[in-house]
Amino acid sequence: MSLEEWELIGQVESPIDFLSLAHHGCDLRDIYQAQGLMEYFSMLSGPTYLTLVRHFWVRAKLYDQKATQLEMDEKVLIDPSLEGKTREEMGL
Repeated sequence: MSLEEWELIGQVESPIDFLSLAHHGCDLRDIYQAQGLMEYFSMLSGPTYLTLVRHFWVRAKLYDQKATQLEMDEKVLIDPSLEGKTREEMGL
């Protein structure tokens, strides 16, 4: 399945929900403001993060380790000279 970055729709959530924390008696906003970290938390929710996630998602390649090993073993059975070579060297 091939995806383009512009086709992905992301749901951005706040990494820390300060309002919810304050509602439950754990108001940390003043502590983070004193340290100057509020801009950092707003950056995590910004468009840069979503762009990085989209960029990664369309380029990620996942392999099942067992299926990969089975595929390599089959290649070696067909051509024993491939034994000990990497996937790239086997042409996989």
